[in-house]
Amino acid sequence: MTRRLLLTLWLTVLCAAADKPNVLFIAIDDLNDWIGCMKGHPQAQTPNLDRLATKGTLFLNAHCNAPICGPSRASLLSGRYPHTTGVYNQPKGKPGLYADKRFFRGKMLPEAFSQAGYATYGVGKVGHGIKLEDLFQVFGTKGGSGPKPGTKRFHYTPQGPYTGTQTDWGAFPDRDELMPDHQTADWAVEHLEKMDEDKPFFLAVGFNRPHVPFYVPQKWFDRYPLDEIQLPAIRKNDFNDIPETSRAMHELPRYPTWNVLEQDGQFGRCVQAYLACITFVDHQVGRVLDALEAGPHAKNTIIVLFSDHGYHLGEKDRVSKHSLWEESTRVPLIIAKPGHEARRSRHPVGLIDLYPTLLELCKLPPRPELEGQSLAAIIDGDEPKGRFATLTTYARGNHALRSTRYRYIRCEDGSEELYDHDKDPMEWTNLAGHPEYADLVKRFKAELPKVDVPYHPNVGRAPINAWFKAHYQRNP
Repeated sequence: MTRRLLLTLWLTVLCAAADKPNVLFIAIDDLNDWIGCMKGHPQAQTPNLDRLATKGTLFLNAHCNAPICGPSRASLLSGRYPHTTGVYNQPKGKPGLYADKRFFRGKMLPEAFSQAGYATYGVGKVGHGIKLEDLFQVFGTKGGSGPKPGTKRFHYTPQGPYTGTQTDWGAFPDRDELMPDHQTADWAVEHLEKMDEDKPFFLAVGFNRPHVPFYVPQKWFDRYPLDEIQLPAIRKNDFNDIPETSRAMHELPRYPTWNVLEQDGQFGRCVQAYLACITFVDHQVGRVLDALEAGPHAKNTIIVLFSDHGYHLGEKDRVSKHSLWEESTRVPLIIAKPGHEARRSRHPVGLIDLYPTLLELCKLPPRPELEGQSLAAIIDGDEPKGRFATLTTYARGNHALRSTRYRYIRCEDGSEELYDHDKDPMEWTNLAGHPEYADLVKRFKAELPKVDVPYHPNVGRAPINAWFKAHYQRNP
């Protein structure tokens, strides 16, 4: 190929890219539905997320593809399901997931935009086990959990052999500026102010809070007086109708249980801290949105905001993610396209859908290997078609399917759970095994993956709970 032809092709790409919309891609860690516009908690103060929802499509039935950071982000950034890649659990470190040319290297969502002529920027927690420098042309710091009060914990010190968790809560440090999320917002604001107007950009901004530890400055706790905190509804005998395999699979010895928090008088403080972290990160999101609106790119920028998975605050006797129940899988998802009216959709969608959606919205070539479905039609107000339920996977062979009304869970040994969200939004009554639901269960089973590939060599062979560790030692 001659040099002139190469130059012509490159100029063609640049000219085509110049007409494309920009993308602001905001990832939040461990945020459940406790935001004002989703009404997950009546006291949640999230004015910035709420105002974004008035400008775009709020997906009220959106779910992660894995209820843990690493596999969730690997899935949404690659557009491939965990049962396809084998990334069921957290990456182990070197050589890193990006060494995998089958699913990741050169094939991730930000790379599709750089290959289409976009300038790509990334800061904070975007991937997990994949470096910012591998994904973006320009990158800032990777963020982090922030400063900690030395070796001392405020309220939670796990006991026993499974103690590796950052879970704790309290007012710390004394200033927002010391928090990595504040610094992430600073970097994003600075770069939004100097973006090249002649070239479209893809800017990913990843925030850590409300991921544990639930530490933010005191002023955010002051928004939620402790004696006024409304606590989630808890059913003490919730596990009576749950299969033994599900109980064992979801056992997390290193994390606090509702029972322990209630006995120690810490339940209200833990909920207060989580709410404080949510309002803190909402403020950081607002700073980035304000910078976009104040600049020249507001009318030509698609905004995507999501959480990588949800979080339990006492429900199902847990303060954690790592589950196939609603609190872990359901996530906030807002997509705001310039010039489009606000919408709300209850159609079941997944984070797997972000990759094909952004390709279509930005008029980039589709990628046949992607396993999600574009949500562009829903954003444009059309009736969704072609999906009965969206899929979440927790370790190999364990899946949840969420339809508009029902949640179905099937463990690797065939045990099942079924919940009717119209009548039982807290998932307190397992309907699996009731004859009147046999046809519905059969419909769900038809949606399960036909093949669950082995664990990827770069991930741990099991989630962190004790049962899985013992199980996979027996069954490698």
